[in-house]
Amino acid sequence: MNRSILALLLWLCIAARMVSATPLEQANQLHQSGDFAAAASAYEAILQQGGPRASIYYNLGNSYQSLKKYGPAILAYERARVIDPRDPDLLANLALARKAVAVVEDVTIHPWVHAVVHYLSRNEWSWIVAGAALTLGGLGLACGVVRLPRRFSFAAAILASLLLGLGAGVLYLRKGESTHGVVLSENAAVRISPFEKADSIGTAAQGRVVKMGAKRGDFQYVEVPGSSLQGWLAAKDLARVLSP
Repeated sequence: MNRSILALLLWLCIAARMVSATPLEQANQLHQSGDFAAAASAYEAILQQGGPRASIYYNLGNSYQSLKKYGPAILAYERARVIDPRDPDLLANLALARKAVAVVEDVTIHPWVHAVVHYLSRNEWSWIVAGAALTLGGLGLACGVVRLPRRFSFAAAILASLLLGLGAGVLYLRKGESTHGVVLSENAAVRISPFEKADSIGTAAQGRVVKMGAKRGDFQYVEVPGSSLQGWLAAKDLARVLSP
């Protein structure tokens, strides 16, 4: 009798904990229990309700990777990297997902330039540009009102100008990221025209980052960087990294 009461109390405690847990805690518990599909759905719901968060995208990517759904996993990791580009765990898991489907990141500039350009997020570079512009404007106003030390004014203006030029250059180099998408399906067919019965001219690998162009009906025009492959891909087979 005592054992039955103890077991009932224990069950009630567990049930109460599940009910009182936040959506994130419930999603984490599902992932830890091995129910990766339910965990992925829970993380997706959190993102829809609360907006983009790097940690949630990271957990979502982990769930999809555990399910061996590498396309959605890479998409989630790429979206997390937009917000937090320096997280070592995120970068390591993204590399593992890419390795699993034998895709590589397309780098069109020198590796060290690429590393500098992507060390900060686009938002962080935008803040640097805005801060440098405000600093230059503030110096101009201050010089007209008060007499600032010449060396200080000159050094501050040079530094702000350098940061403004660097930030503007980086944002220019990264302007194409708004068109990036990730292929979600395995061996997604790239067709010669936007119709289901159109001839296939090749396949795009799952997890591959492509450049997205015009959309017609249920098809999206894509270009696969590093190759001559370009054509129409079913919209269900890919998703944009950045929200429209």
